Amino acid sequence: MRKLRIFIISLAMLACAVPGVAQTAEPTPGTLHAAPAAAAEDAKQQAEMAENIKQLQELKVQNEEILKQQQAALEALDEMQKEAEQLRIYSKRG
Repeated sequence: MRKLRIFIISLAMLACAVPGVAQTAEPTPGTLHAAPAAAAEDAKQQAEMAENIKQLQELKVQNEEILKQQQAALEALDEMQKEAEQLRIYSKRG
């Protein structure tokens, strides 16, 4: 009877130990989800990059407009300087 009890307890321990060992031997499913996560991250980075490029292009257009305005202001100042020189020349003659 004692041998039967030891046999049953040993069999129960073995039955509980086998699934525990089998669970630790299986690969974790997290590695399977790494590829979609990386793809989602790449898509996010590409979307951010596209948004950054769009903003840079808008800034470029704004800078070109500012440069045109500055060029027009410089030309107007040059004209005013030429007119001022002509006034000095005419005022010395008169």
